[in-house]
Amino acid sequence: MDKQHFLQYAGRYPVAAAIKSQEEREKALDSEVALLFLLKGDAFKVADFVQQAHQRGKGVAVHIDLLSGIGKDRAGVNYLQEIGVDAIITSHSQLIAAGREAGVTTIQRLLLLDKATLERGVKTIGRANPDLVEVLPGIIFPEIAPQLRKLLPGPFIGGGFIRTFAEVAHIHQAGALLCSSSTSALWNTSPINPEKASNW
Repeated sequence: MDKQHFLQYAGRYPVAAAIKSQEEREKALDSEVALLFLLKGDAFKVADFVQQAHQRGKGVAVHIDLLSGIGKDRAGVNYLQEIGVDAIITSHSQLIAAGREAGVTTIQRLLLLDKATLERGVKTIGRANPDLVEVLPGIIFPEIAPQLRKLLPGPFIGGGFIRTFAEVAHIHQAGALLCSSSTSALWNTSPINPEKASNW
């Protein structure tokens, strides 16, 4: 999936399901979300999940850094592309380049612990040039958004510690394209229209 298609999926529902267990996979497949972020699992069991998601009109992003049974390298990215994964999530710039060559959407994580990690992360992401940047913890995105938008082109995803639709709305209003959350209550019946909340 290229960036434009990913953005279209993101516009369908304001939250991506962040998934770590089999139970969460099943809930996410049956939910209203359009994008599924697989944060844990066995690489050799991903293909079936991707197929099920595609049959239900959903896209799948895989956090390659956290996936077992696969190399964190170009060959690993190519394998994920071959089984139909739509996007990769990573903290490593070399995998962003590999994802771009493989034709999958690339999401680079920016973990904000303090001013120093912000400065280092912005420089790293600026060089890697991913399709999207996932800011963690996403709950602080509204506070940091004005500074981030001056430093990076985005689009931005807010991920982590997002538990209510009010928080989702606040993050979207601050300019995020999407939120990712493991709170399954956010995977259905959102009152938020992402097209009105984001200019991406």
